[in-house]
Amino acid sequence: MKTRSPRLVIVSARAPFVRTGSGIVRAPGGLISALLPLMRRSRGTWIATGADREACDTSELPFRVRALALPSEIRSAWYAGASNGALWPLSHGFGEVCRFRAEQARAYFEVCRAAADAAAEYALPGGVVWVHDYQLALVPALLRARRPDLTIGFFWHIPWPASDSLRVLPWASELIEGVLGADLVGLHVPRYVRAFRDALDELGIAYVNDGESIVVPRGARHTRIEAWPIGVDVDGWASLGRDETVAAEAARITADLGGGRVLLSVDRMDYAKGIVERLEAFERLLEQNAEARERVTLVQIGVPSRETVPAYRELRQRIEATVGRIQGRFGGPRRKPVHLFARTFDSTELAAYYLAADAAIVTPKRDGMNLVAFEYVATRPRPNGRLLLSTTAGAADVLTEAHLVNPYDEEGLTSAIEDVALAPETASDIARMAALQARVSQLSVETWASGFLARLEQVTEERVPVRAQETRLAASARVTRAR
Repeated sequence: MKTRSPRLVIVSARAPFVRTGSGIVRAPGGLISALLPLMRRSRGTWIATGADREACDTSELPFRVRALALPSEIRSAWYAGASNGALWPLSHGFGEVCRFRAEQARAYFEVCRAAADAAAEYALPGGVVWVHDYQLALVPALLRARRPDLTIGFFWHIPWPASDSLRVLPWASELIEGVLGADLVGLHVPRYVRAFRDALDELGIAYVNDGESIVVPRGARHTRIEAWPIGVDVDGWASLGRDETVAAEAARITADLGGGRVLLSVDRMDYAKGIVERLEAFERLLEQNAEARERVTLVQIGVPSRETVPAYRELRQRIEATVGRIQGRFGGPRRKPVHLFARTFDSTELAAYYLAADAAIVTPKRDGMNLVAFEYVATRPRPNGRLLLSTTAGAADVLTEAHLVNPYDEEGLTSAIEDVALAPETASDIARMAALQARVSQLSVETWASGFLARLEQVTEERVPVRAQETRLAASARVTRAR
């Protein structure tokens, strides 16, 4: 008989540790950094549904990691298929990329059931389970049906899809009902909460507006949907920014790039990140501005991603072809205007590039939050440098002092890159960065994680009545759709 875990159970696609040639190491990412201290204190269980290479045993730790044993064809259909071939593009507004295949939907349901079964097994009576992200959105309701005694939290880490986009998902109703199995649902920013409210209207589900939050009655309990902006390991990035070895490496990078102005972009190679469009905007800048041709260098770090998915393989080819064209037009024996690094960088390497960069160009077409923007700000020991940020990234709702740009405005994007690359730094720029640093320091990922769990405990004790007018609004939505 298996020993059950104490209070906290985390359910996610990724495990906190991965197997490498040198043994078991911690997986990268701020979320892992934030949740590990919580798990060590709770001595709970981390349930992971992801890749086969993820660690399934961490005997040296005070908590259990369980990687679910799933058939490879089921795992692929769930992850590459339903999750990243349907839900990811749907949520980011790329409906033309979506593929809704029945066998992949069945795999998604099967993986969510397996995750719910595992959480039900390992959670103690009255325990807390925190489920993460779009790959496992059905787990809260499935778990609720098995274990109504549990307190269940859920966080959706990407943009919540617009109602018109969600309408094309064949299992949209099941998705919403799955999420509503949680006591507290976290989304990054208030506009995603409003998009969730639109989905409730579409489905005729009654709710109560409570400020910028939503409360959905579910029988004897309720589900609260709130904005919880996630941050980064502020202390960790700030420490790297002050490190003398990192600073020396940053100086070497600047010298190797010719000593001019350095622009930096860091992305996964994903069509939602707007990498090709950014490169084309930089190409237009080089066409139009002789000073930029001589002085400005763009460093694009592109981490390969989901290369088993055709759309991602094609994107990498487009990125490499665009970089090659720019080099052919504007490069020379002593000058490379664009440097593309198609690999993963560790935090120390990234910190050196953050220090070397005069500006970070963070211009995704759409992004749930985008923590690169936070990392760049947190790493800088002084309030200098510039952050150019898409209005379509969730971070733009939080980092309002950044230089904001519409990534779909071709001329506007080129002009914005020119401004942050070539305009002299002013007192206004220093004030902007100081304000950004203050804001980022208030949104550390540790504060986010502990705050969400504290709020989860609190909302289970609330009882919010449904106002009649809200119920009528939901009923009206049903009538409108019927027409």
